Amino acid sequence: MDLRLLRYFSVLADELHFGRAATRLHMSQPPLSQQIRLLEEDIGTPLFKRSHHRVELTAAGHTLKEQAPLVFEQLKRALDLTRQTGRGELGELEIGMMSSVMVGVLPRALHLFRERYHDVRWRLQEMTPVAQVAALKEKRIDLCVFRVGYDDPYVRNELLMYEPIHVVLPASHPLARHPQVATTDLADEPFVALDLEQSRFAKLLYQCCVQAGFTPQIRQQATEVQTLLSLVQADFGVALLPASIEQVAPAGVVFRSLTPALPEVPLYAIYRADDDSPVLKLFLDTLRELIAVEGELKRGGCQFLGSPSASRTSVQ
Repeated sequence: MDLRLLRYFSVLADELHFGRAATRLHMSQPPLSQQIRLLEEDIGTPLFKRSHHRVELTAAGHTLKEQAPLVFEQLKRALDLTRQTGRGELGELEIGMMSSVMVGVLPRALHLFRERYHDVRWRLQEMTPVAQVAALKEKRIDLCVFRVGYDDPYVRNELLMYEPIHVVLPASHPLARHPQVATTDLADEPFVALDLEQSRFAKLLYQCCVQAGFTPQIRQQATEVQTLLSLVQADFGVALLPASIEQVAPAGVVFRSLTPALPEVPLYAIYRADDDSPVLKLFLDTLRELIAVEGELKRGGCQFLGSPSASRTSVQ
């Protein structure tokens, strides 16, 4: 059905006068009469009783007058939802992650995104980096946040920020007494590290140590950052982690900057190169905005994209 006919009917049903209805509709009376007859033919029943002096609704006309506003309201809702979806304000977003990135900018971006776009349903899926990339390509998730990028034509690596690496020590460790730790002092220390077989970030940290002039003596490996922190707390060894992880460190564990500093590590948003999802775009815009603001406020802490740094590294 042509919705214009329903609109013509609604105005005439209100006025019960062809002349007044035509004036409201900015049309002449004969075309309005013709359109009403077309509507009645389409529905298959008369909607108005016509005489020389008055126009009345039939029983069918009364029913349509009651139902027509519901049609217009549902159409308005459908169009509003369609526009919201087109702007990315309605929909779903699946995000792959590991616990090590659930500090710093990502949780803050999620909080801001939820406040602004409460009609978007987002879910976090905790899985290994390899599983995340596979899920991304299979379209089971829409976005990953990694410490290292992936050299793959099907995914896009968007550099978000750089972050310094700190040494993590038990609070009772002699090196913990100093605000900074000489990188060479770590040469003889036992290390606990993320699993080198599962984490490309762990391999990156290992290579940073080698480039600094020593091979880390890894005593124990772990899959999760919280396990790694617990091992440091229990004095199984020292560790290297991004400075932001200090936010979730347990009591008895301290973070110290290194001198000379190890190369800073990047943080990437990784998504399918051909993904034109409005929801994804809106979330990426939220991330970029937050990083830009925090970059202005925290020049003395984390080095953000665009900030000068003498020792950055990127592994693709």
